[in-house]
Amino acid sequence: MQQYIKSIRTTSNVGLWTSLGIALITIIVIQVSKYEFHPDPRTYRFFLIAGSVLAIGAALLMLLSVRRSLPRLRQLDNIEERFRRYAEHVRYMYLGTMGCVILECAFVVLSNNRQLIMFLIVLVLMLFMIFPNIYRIKVDLGLTDEQMKEIFGTDYIPDPQEETDSNEPSDEPLKDNKE
Repeated sequence: MQQYIKSIRTTSNVGLWTSLGIALITIIVIQVSKYEFHPDPRTYRFFLIAGSVLAIGAALLMLLSVRRSLPRLRQLDNIEERFRRYAEHVRYMYLGTMGCVILECAFVVLSNNRQLIMFLIVLVLMLFMIFPNIYRIKVDLGLTDEQMKEIFGTDYIPDPQEETDSNEPSDEPLKDNKE
């Protein structure tokens, strides 16, 4: 189990921080460098369309993958199998998106198109939003507090159970007593 957790952490950290670093370097190079590529209008339009389609396609695939694969993972009975498949899911998401970020950076530099930087930022922000920490793993895999304590030990701090007070209003609809 610990090998999968280590794989999840390593892959997500490498994918996130590499993507962020390459994106920042690209933005700095575009803003500061006095050397620029000046493509013809046809090439400029091709890079604009290709970069837009790449970023939107990667974002859609990322969202679709999260929406479709996580409910399937929750239905598995074996916890180790859940972690194995979740590690694969994270690897495909982060390394695939990192490849898209690298390609998007190449499009930005080669076309000198500052409009594509927006798509680059969106891709990196999506990586931040799906970053798998202990609590996200719990929700994604549908694990209980006992299972989390067993797997992560003292690193996992469960939420305190909220007790409802009888004096506070409840969410139940009021019944009309007509006699």
